[in-house]
Amino acid sequence: MRAVAALAPLLGLTFWPSLCFAASDSVFVQSVQCIGGPYGLALPTDARKVKALGKVLREDVGEVEQGVGYTATRKVIHFAGLSLGVVEFSNDPSRLMVTSADITAPEWNRITPFKLRKPVSDARALLGDAASDDPELKKTYASEGDSVQIQSTKGVVMGVSYSCYSG
Repeated sequence: MRAVAALAPLLGLTFWPSLCFAASDSVFVQSVQCIGGPYGLALPTDARKVKALGKVLREDVGEVEQGVGYTATRKVIHFAGLSLGVVEFSNDPSRLMVTSADITAPEWNRITPFKLRKPVSDARALLGDAASDDPELKKTYASEGDSVQIQSTKGVVMGVSYSCYSG
């Protein structure tokens, strides 16, 4: 993990917090996905509507890839309390590919099933048996491609981080 951390800036990983977890502290949960499902984000299906979720504070452009007939641009869109990593496609502006999300403000409870400033026990109940031996939710809950990690303090959910497979 330290090697990945050292390489992060070189690889264009401008949004590192959502990737900070130890693989040995990961619990496999087949249904974890970044968008939809019981644990995923509820985001607009059209990428052009994402910026309408709130006031955009800034956008950080990472890697820009030239494909045949299109450009893929990796960005992090920063709102107050939400940083959303996305890939935008020049040939399909409606296509939404989320690469990461870090939620640190309860105003964004509307897009995640894990509610900030609520008891950890609520998030544990949502995760069910997978979280039975993780009273403070310090582990990462991951499927084959996506993962979610809950940050908590004194039994209260303070943040949620998603890391999403993007190819």
